[in-house]
Amino acid sequence: MIDRDQVLLESTATHRERVAAALLFGPLDERRKAPTNVKRFVVSVVLAAVACVGCLGFSFVVGLLDDRRQEQAVASLTAAMAANPLPETESLVTDPGTGFLRDTGTGELVDPRTGFPVDEDTGYVRTPDGRWQDPRTGWFVDPATGYLTDPASGVTVDPETMTVVKEDQ
Repeated sequence: MIDRDQVLLESTATHRERVAAALLFGPLDERRKAPTNVKRFVVSVVLAAVACVGCLGFSFVVGLLDDRRQEQAVASLTAAMAANPLPETESLVTDPGTGFLRDTGTGELVDPRTGFPVDEDTGYVRTPDGRWQDPRTGWFVDPATGYLTDPASGVTVDPETMTVVKEDQ
């Protein structure tokens, strides 16, 4: 059965709450629910985490590719230094002191790979574009430091330690 007194008390309490709310917050059509920023915060944290993981992955892949390029350059230098066939002819004979070919007519040293004359003081060849080149490897040489640069990849290697020289040095 319905207890009419109880219903009357509950409806009166509800009316009082509504009147108090209208007095404090204004009429019902002007009231707004206070926005909660919890969803925005959680979505922001998730997006930030995804961005961080993406940056970390990109950095990891770029680092691996750079390391692989440097390792290939060092291996290429080692292989180029090991392989140096010296063809001889009647006018070009191997100079026992240098390993280059000596032209018997002019007396100058000749690079067997390029045919360019070799500077006897440094052992390097001057290319037609004016750069110094190590005739054993085909790599460009910086005469001031002695570093070799791979013409294909641009990686600079210290031939004494066989380590890659950083670009900022």
